[in-house]
Amino acid sequence: MNSRAGHIGSFPFVGSRGGNVRRVLIFGLVVMGLMLYVGGKVQIMRLGYQIDELEKQKRDLERMNRSLQIEASSLSAPARIEEIAVKRLGMVRPAKENVVVVKRKQGGAARNDGVRPPRSGSPGNGF
Repeated sequence: MNSRAGHIGSFPFVGSRGGNVRRVLIFGLVVMGLMLYVGGKVQIMRLGYQIDELEKQKRDLERMNRSLQIEASSLSAPARIEEIAVKRLGMVRPAKENVVVVKRKQGGAARNDGVRPPRSGSPGNGF
């Protein structure tokens, strides 16, 4: 037999077995490094989209908060409350002699000195 016939189709990198293992390890490390790099980039993209979505939600909530503050201030306006009290609830303004003004001290709570209680004959539906 011809000794050359045994070499047909053999692996072109004829060398030591340790060299092949080293090449496979290097190739595996390169592939792992590329996978980590691409995975990091994908994670950065995902976080970027999440940040954009959260910023949009924040803008929407701030817009809603502003509109609710405007609505709350319009609903709690003294003129509106007085109108509802008079028209819907039938309340009337008390007579001037039934109005007591209580002044507060700058540094403390209000005192009851000089404050008279309402008369027993006056209606209790004033504001």
